[in-house]
Parts: sequence; structure tokens; C-alpha cells
Amino acid sequence: MSVINAIKIASKAQPAKQSLIFLHGLGDTGSGWSFLAELLQQDPAFRYTNFIFPNAPVMGITVNGNYPMPAWFDIRSWDNVQSQADVAGFLKSLHVVERLVDEQIQNGVNPQNIVVGGFSQGAALALGSAVTLPTKIAGFVALSGFSIINDKLLELKSPANSDTPIFHGHGDQDTVIPLKYGHSVEQFFTKYCGISNYTMNVYSGMEHSASPEEIEDLVKFLKSILRLH
Repeated sequence: MSVINAIKIASKAQPAKQSLIFLHGLGDTGSGWSFLAELLQQDPAFRYTNFIFPNAPVMGITVNGNYPMPAWFDIRSWDNVQSQADVAGFLKSLHVVERLVDEQIQNGVNPQNIVVGGFSQGAALALGSAVTLPTKIAGFVALSGFSIINDKLLELKSPANSDTPIFHGHGDQDTVIPLKYGHSVEQFFTKYCGISNYTMNVYSGMEHSASPEEIEDLVKFLKSILRLH
């Protein structure tokens, strides 16, 4: 039985040899990013790849007047994201990511053929996992991401993925998570967390979304880190 509600798209060829776990952003669901599976499965290189798009639980979000929506953790303030962070909620979701990775390993996928990625809130979790996940995996993807609970991440730091490739894509017209926050994220994870293989790509004109150019670069990244044969 799955550890969490998720949209799961099995590999076209069996048994699966790779897995992509991708976490959606605030207010979205797993189906919002399932197009990645449809896109990648058109390429024969990904015929042995499982796709997992987890659904976040519904909770009240403080900055949105406590309105309930799918979320991986509460957002209490956009101005003081670190000082007012939902530490417990973030750690709970980090544990969900770890269990999702373990589930794929139990299903026979080599951990070094597993990628954890996400958009916005999901990207924050993917980046947090790069620091805390005790199992070395193939890579991490952060689209329009930000960092949260930095002090706690430094406390919980595991060396397992210190040299694991990270792809961070960010738009220069993002008004939700401005690019300056993206750059501060890159500095935190490389300078303070010791992540040595961090690539940040900035996309001109892109808002808080994904562009065709970014998706194309993401596909190239996945092909470079996964054993697709």
C-alpha cells in the first residue's frame, strides 16, 4: 500500500529501472504536473521510468486567511519565511519524501536511479531533501524554488547527497518567489550546506511557472543523471 495519496504512472516497459518523484506547489495537486510523464514517455529513453506525483494534504494557509488548500506546509509570512516557518509541517513532508523514495527502492528501483523534484513549495521540499535524505539518489530538481527552515536543515544535514546533482530553474519575472530569493537559495545550499553540484538556470521573461525552454533543459538534465538503458 502506498505511503501517500499520489498519481502514479507506471513505466511503459517492465520492470521499472528509474523513478521520478515530483512534488506540486501550493494549492495544486499531483495531476497539475502529470504532463511531465506524458511528455517524457514520448521519448523511448524513459520507457523504464516510473512517475510519482504525490498529492499534498489540505490545510489552512495562514497568509491566505487560513483558507484550506493542498499544501506541504503552512506559509505564515512571505516577508519572514525563515523566522515564522512551519518547521513541524516541513519536517513531516520531508519524511513523506523519504518514505516515497524508500517505496521505490522496495519496488526494485536502484536509489541512484531515483530523482526527487518539485515546483515552488515542492521545490523547497526537494531542496530540503537534498540536505537531509539519508540515501544517495540520482538527483534533485527545484523549479521556482525557495528555502525554509534553514537553521533546522543545517542541524539535520546528512552528507549522503553532498555531490548529487541539483537542477534549479527560476524565472527573472517571478513575482511570487522573486529571483533574488532564488539566488539566496543557491548560496545557502552551496556555501552553507556544502552542496557541490548545484546548477541554477535563469529564464528570461518567465514568471512563477515553467517555460518550454526550462522543460527542455530539465529533460536534458534527467538524461544526464539517469541510467536510461
